Amino acid sequence: MSSMPEEIRRALKEMGPGATLEMNVRSKAMFAPLVEPVEGVVERLDQAYGDHPRQQFDVYAQPGASGAPIVIYIPGGGFSGGDKRQDETFFRNVGRFFASRGMVGITANYRLSPEVSWPEASQDLAALVAHVKAQAASFGGDARRIVIFGHSAGAAHVASYVFDPDLRGHDEVAGVILASGLYVLRQEELRPNVALYFGEDEATFARRSALSHVPGTKVPVLLSVAEFDPVSLATPTFEMAIALTRRDGAPPPVLRIDDHNHFSCICGIGTKDERFSGALLAFIASCTP
Repeated sequence: MSSMPEEIRRALKEMGPGATLEMNVRSKAMFAPLVEPVEGVVERLDQAYGDHPRQQFDVYAQPGASGAPIVIYIPGGGFSGGDKRQDETFFRNVGRFFASRGMVGITANYRLSPEVSWPEASQDLAALVAHVKAQAASFGGDARRIVIFGHSAGAAHVASYVFDPDLRGHDEVAGVILASGLYVLRQEELRPNVALYFGEDEATFARRSALSHVPGTKVPVLLSVAEFDPVSLATPTFEMAIALTRRDGAPPPVLRIDDHNHFSCICGIGTKDERFSGALLAFIASCTP
């Protein structure tokens, strides 16, 4: 049963499907007061994993943490925006939530278009994971128990990092969470912000689509969509589910987050509405025993 306040549930339903800036702003404003305070979490902000100002991450952990699973969250932003710490609430809520559950929570930035193009943001994730693995003990984490979690454009970058044959992130992490991302490129569906990062040459689309490279990988994957995701960010999840089913001979876990839109599902992490966060914890526990 939903623990979302009824007035917020109604407001999200009235907004309907979409992923506009206005929906982003309204969703964050509604959910910010619902994020529960977390005490006793140590924050290490703006840690560098490269020389570029965007190549930074924040670490959240309990004092004295040792050998804990590590969850790395990669936020969205339409390929040209977004930030690990947009304000005092988001996406601190994600890092603090995982830390409060005995894990090391990491939220990270990556370089943006138009400054970079495919596959440079996913190359940033490769550098990030390598850095985190090397420093895991100093954060209180276990380098063998890393789960990487991407949302929207962040999920697209995570999928490229995990599945692309040149990056092979599936060999480096224990599990993957892909929430409402873009995993396949098609000319008729190419939005301007997507073209800015991936390019407009249709001859390159198969190579640059993470969906093309699922066969031969082994890493566990949790997929999710929000009830009010736009069609363009919902259908790729089910195409990814088909590819993973063919890879594994069994379907992956696929979660539809009822009552939520593209933004509110992440904003709800750390609130009393645990339909998404509870599923995340269960999946992470299955990958990082």
